[in-house]
Amino acid sequence: MEKEYEYSTKVKDIKPFIDYCKENNYKLINKTTQKRILYKNNNRILARVTTIKDNKSKNIFLDFKDENESNDILKISRETGKINVTDNLNFVNALLSMLEFKFYKELDRVRYVYTKDKVTFEIDEYLKPKMKVVGIEGNKEDVDKVYNILEDELKILKC
Repeated sequence: MEKEYEYSTKVKDIKPFIDYCKENNYKLINKTTQKRILYKNNNRILARVTTIKDNKSKNIFLDFKDENESNDILKISRETGKINVTDNLNFVNALLSMLEFKFYKELDRVRYVYTKDKVTFEIDEYLKPKMKVVGIEGNKEDVDKVYNILEDELKILKC
């Protein structure tokens, strides 16, 4: 299980971050519509069932992550890889029930993923609930460098 190192915060506008990615030669990996249903258990673990649609396909993935509801910009948590469960939803529902995961919340969003070197931007425009979130992920050293460049912009646009 990997540890995820991510600066993430709600912002008033995602455009400056998309512009930053374009101006600094980040490559748009994908733009997808996602519906994520979150479940949690008593061990502060989230199970995430995410339906991802792009121009070509629709797939459903399952993964698990430490629950982290803090307002801290820097979040460090354990995260599993994701597994495609598109054809196995009955199994997923049985697994979540057996492991005592309970429905927590549902999210609908459009996600833009940009990457360059070892840094990934996940820029989300949430439709349900209404909000905008910018996440900068990667290894600590690389992500810290990008965060330091954007720190003032993030503070200005932070909700």
